[in-house]
Amino acid sequence: MAHEITITKRSMLIDEDIDDLMVTAMEGGINYWCDLAKAKLVPDGIEHEYLSDLISRGGVIELHDEVMDERYDLNLSKFLNGVTMACEHYGFNSAEELMDNHDAEVADVIIQFAIFGEIKYS
Repeated sequence: MAHEITITKRSMLIDEDIDDLMVTAMEGGINYWCDLAKAKLVPDGIEHEYLSDLISRGGVIELHDEVMDERYDLNLSKFLNGVTMACEHYGFNSAEELMDNHDAEVADVIIQFAIFGEIKYS
């Protein structure tokens, strides 16, 4: 008889990884359901050149779901939760594996998990 166990592995994302995933999401991943993204909170003294750099620096981005006409706030904590859920969804064993395999679909799934807690759109 076989018994299944789940082994979790601690994993790290650097700011550049977060920025890369956000660029991928904003430049094609979420565009089919999100028609507006804007800075909602920029922490004092934090410099960012692009909106996609804001999450890794502790800021908040407001995303507008044009399908449901609702607005959602995305912050670092929600984003990291989305990454964790996406790794589980795709069967990735680490954030490094996710980074090696990410594309617009994966970035979209991360954002959907982060703000909806599920995949609403595909």
